[in-house]
Amino acid sequence: MPSDKKKSKDKKIKKSGVRTKFLIESLRQEYYDLRSENDMLRGIVEEHLPKDVAGPLLAECFDPTSASSKVSSIDDLANKMSGVSTKDDDSDDEDDAVGF
Repeated sequence: MPSDKKKSKDKKIKKSGVRTKFLIESLRQEYYDLRSENDMLRGIVEEHLPKDVAGPLLAECFDPTSASSKVSSIDDLANKMSGVSTKDDDSDDEDDAVGF
């Protein structure tokens, strides 16, 4: 029979995993929504500005077709961003700060 401490820790780990999965899916959806908005805004710039102005302007902006924007997983994306980690550390303080 497992101790109450072990049960509590197992429950905490499971709860933390569910929160992490929810957060990842939420961020993934936001990422795709922002990519769509970026595409729409690029289209507006290309439509309303002369090519000699739009080309250099868009060249300085994020390019969703570039190799650096391709990621295979949320971990890969986190590795490209400094100070971001997808590792779950079981910290209650961090969970409370985020509001979960």
